[in-house]
Amino acid sequence: MDVTRWKSLAIKKPTHEAVLILSGKYMGPGTYVEKLVDEDIERISKKEGISSDDWKKKHLKTKEISIKKRKRS
Repeated sequence: MDVTRWKSLAIKKPTHEAVLILSGKYMGPGTYVEKLVDEDIERISKKEGISSDDWKKKHLKTKEISIKKRKRS
């Protein structure tokens, strides 16, 4: 994994504390979130009857994802 290309994610403090507890002392919060996402992709791809790699190729097109930018007040 290229750690120089990362995105930040804002979560509430109680949720962050829960992620730290759930991740344990051997796994960081970022790695735990990746694990949760990978498990969900596995579940969805099984439901659709395709492999997780095929699901990722079909749905994850990083360069084409458009994010709505909010106006700052």
